[in-house]
Parts: sequence; structure tokens; C-alpha cells
Amino acid sequence: MKWNWRQWDSHRQRLATGLAMAAPMALLLGFAPIWTLGFLVAAISLVALWELENLLFQDRPAPFWRALYFSPAILLPAGALALGTEGLLFALALSLFCGFAGILLSSTQDKASMQRLSLSTLAWFYVPFLMSHALLLAQGANGREWVFFILLVVFACDAGAYYTGGRFGRHKLYEKVSPKKTVEGAIGGLCMSIATGTLFALFFFQDLSLWKLMLLSAIISLVSQTGDLIESMVKRISEKKDSSSLIPGHGGVLDRLDSLLFAFPITWFLLPWV
Repeated sequence: MKWNWRQWDSHRQRLATGLAMAAPMALLLGFAPIWTLGFLVAAISLVALWELENLLFQDRPAPFWRALYFSPAILLPAGALALGTEGLLFALALSLFCGFAGILLSSTQDKASMQRLSLSTLAWFYVPFLMSHALLLAQGANGREWVFFILLVVFACDAGAYYTGGRFGRHKLYEKVSPKKTVEGAIGGLCMSIATGTLFALFFFQDLSLWKLMLLSAIISLVSQTGDLIESMVKRISEKKDSSSLIPGHGGVLDRLDSLLFAFPITWFLLPWV
């Protein structure tokens, strides 16, 4: 008897693809060298930028502009991996400089070029810049554990919101942006994040303050849910349901990444306090 995963309902597709992504991610964080994580961040950023290009831009630009648009997906993670914060900021400044230099040399009176550079800069900040903070975290003390902590808390939030909202959801959270999200689901995601973060802390961060880690889990949950709404807003403005259809049951890479993007830099910033 043949089976076709494309005929599964969205719930089974969502669960199967989630498990399929979780296993290699756990192995990567646990045993692979740090440069492989940098390669993964760059690869994910490239795909997410491609999806974001389809949301933000209506036309296909010249090869120069496409090369400029996608190059920060490699430059920013490489800078963060090689030189930390300074490397990340330098790569961002270099990308912006190249964009302005391109306009200066080719089309100084073209307003469309300036608008394209503005949207490109937004995309660079939104995807590779925020994602590269995972590499800043990973290179610090207990860095891999912290990255894994964020992933678990965010995925627990997503699962908690999905199942709690589906079972108990009655009050819409922000219907104009995301009609299916509910207040009950958001609360369920928050509670699941705190429980998961606390359990993880009891095993791996026993020397740190438990109440601070619980608060950090709650902050990550709220930030991740807001990040989800932000990407939903971008899709609604662009009149698209999903960023793409690459991941069965989840939509595109950006649809899966939206909850994580702001969680990495927020945690990186709060870590000295924790």
C-alpha cells in the first residue's frame, strides 16, 4: 500500500516535519563543529531572504541587485562567526556601503534603486542580522546549551499555542493580522514555554537563578509570539498566505523562523543579567 504524505492533514504534516527537523538540529548542536552551525545559519538566511524577496518586491531586478540582496546572508554569519559582534556589524556596514556605491556608480537619479536598497536593508536586518545572533550566543559560555534552550522554549510556545488555541480558543488575539490566533492560545504558549524552560534549567543550568530563567522563558515566549505576528503582518500586506510551500504543514522557512528571529538577540542581550 502506497502512502503519500502530501495527502496527510496539516496536523500530521506539521508533526512529522517538526520531528524530522528536530533530530538533526539536536545532533548539530550537540556534536558538530561550530562552523557547521554558521553554514546552517547562512543557508537558512539565503532561503528566508528568497522568500522575503517574493513578499517585498514586485519585479525581478538586475543581476547586480540580486547579488547584493543575497550576499549578506553569507557575509553577516561569516562576520559573526569569525569576529563576533564586531564582525557582524562590519559585515552589515559593508553591505550597506556596497548598496550605496552601486547606486552612486549606476543610477544616481533612479528613485526605484533607493527604494530597493531600503527594502533590502530591512530584509538584511530582519533575517541574517537577527539570525547571526545565534552564532554570537553559540560561541559564548555554554553557548550550545543556550541556543538549544531558545529552540526548546520557542517550539514549546508554538506547540502550546497551537493545541491550547485549537481546544480552548474563543477570543481572538489580533484578528486583523492573524485570524486563527487566540488569547487562550497565547496564554497556553506562554505557560508551556515557562514549564519547558524551567525543566531544561533544572538539568543544564543548575547554578543559575531559577526565577530569572523562568522570567527569561516568559520573555522569549512573548517575543516569539510577537515575531509570529510581525511575519503575519508582512504576509497580509503582501497578500500572501505563506512565505512559500517548502515545509509541509508549516509553509515556508520564514514561517518557521519568524518566532525565533527576535528571540536570539533578546536572549543575547539579557544573558549577562541572567
